[in-house]
Amino acid sequence: MLLSFGCNTDPVESEMPEIGFESVTVYKNIQGKDSMLVLSINYKDGDGDLGLSVGDTFPPFNFGSDGFYNLLVGYKIKKNNVWQSILVPGSSDTLQFNQRFQRLNLSDKKKMVSGNLDLRIPASPYPGVFPDTIKFISQMIDRKLHRSNVVESNEIKLKH
Repeated sequence: MLLSFGCNTDPVESEMPEIGFESVTVYKNIQGKDSMLVLSINYKDGDGDLGLSVGDTFPPFNFGSDGFYNLLVGYKIKKNNVWQSILVPGSSDTLQFNQRFQRLNLSDKKKMVSGNLDLRIPASPYPGVFPDTIKFISQMIDRKLHRSNVVESNEIKLKH
């Protein structure tokens, strides 16, 4: 999974981050089957405290804490017309594509950041798992642990 960002800076607005789904692009392999998804999420944060530094490893940003991941990405499949999470094989954990991304505003001054983030996710998340209809649920968390709104992608039909 790779992340890429675009970023603009403007005057300070709301300290609460806001996100929205821009698009989901499906890429096919050489056999014409879906192999990779790219989720494009737009973001805006009035005080610019989105992202974590390499040194952000102490509470509340340590592994296992609520602030460890700053991009939460849930994965749902549609089975018998019902959306449900899937379990990680051999575990009782649900499949997530949570991420840590780097600071977007490197200065000590509060300033708005906005832009787009692209997240690459395999169309088949595990060997032998080939869902035909999926969607993603996402949220961002800033360094003050403010949570953005929660957004859902449209349903995505896959061909494996």
